[in-house]
Amino acid sequence: MNLGTIIGLVLGIGLLGYAALLAAGDMGLGKLWDTVSMLVVLGGAISATAIAFKFDEVLSILKSFSRIFSDDPFTLKDIVMDAINLAGEARKGPQDLAKALEGVPETMPFRVKMLGQGAQFIADGMKKDDIIKILETQEEYRAIRYGQRVNVMKTMGVYTPAFGMIGTLIGLVFMLAGMAVPPPPGVDPAAALGASMAVALITTLYGALFANFFFLPFADKLNGINQAQKVESELCIAAVSLLADKAHPLTVRDNLNAFLDRPDRILDEE
Repeated sequence: MNLGTIIGLVLGIGLLGYAALLAAGDMGLGKLWDTVSMLVVLGGAISATAIAFKFDEVLSILKSFSRIFSDDPFTLKDIVMDAINLAGEARKGPQDLAKALEGVPETMPFRVKMLGQGAQFIADGMKKDDIIKILETQEEYRAIRYGQRVNVMKTMGVYTPAFGMIGTLIGLVFMLAGMAVPPPPGVDPAAALGASMAVALITTLYGALFANFFFLPFADKLNGINQAQKVESELCIAAVSLLADKAHPLTVRDNLNAFLDRPDRILDEE
């Protein structure tokens, strides 16, 4: 689980909820709920996003939520360690490399797909240039697809405040139209006006809340994941290139250490 995302989400809900509770006083939080406003904001934003993008691209953000709340069960250092181990087998020959690929890496529960795929290509006798071209093309279009998910999430973050304002305008229209109608006996006109104004403003609140606490932060999170994936892919491609050259494990280590933060770099004693 991604603790940063979980902590941020829980902390934000807790603090905002507590602040709203303090502001509500004896009225309670029930005044902050309005079904019509929720339908206008979310329904409008989702519908507009579906117009702007392909429907399957809109649905793809549902798949992204699981990625937002999860971390990879390995680090870049684990990938480097696996590449070093594979380098020793690659120098022995294709059969030894293919046999090594059948096992699970020592440092992580499963082998990174791109590294395993590239190493398998080497074991199958493919040319280095062809292998690198295939892997680079895969990464290029993976990044494009993932970037589109980010765009969908950002677009929803842009549309929700707009539909919040639309909902507020709808509420104001009905509120002003209602002012032309005499209130029932015993009803304070000022109180009725205030209540109508509060309902009209709820959609603006929903729009700002969903945009700034949900869609836009999640879009930034997905973008960060995409950038991290690019680094991981570059690491794997560099590792596969070294394996194809039958580089010595120490050469592999020294070259791939450049992808790691200084404290994570693999030293001679390791």
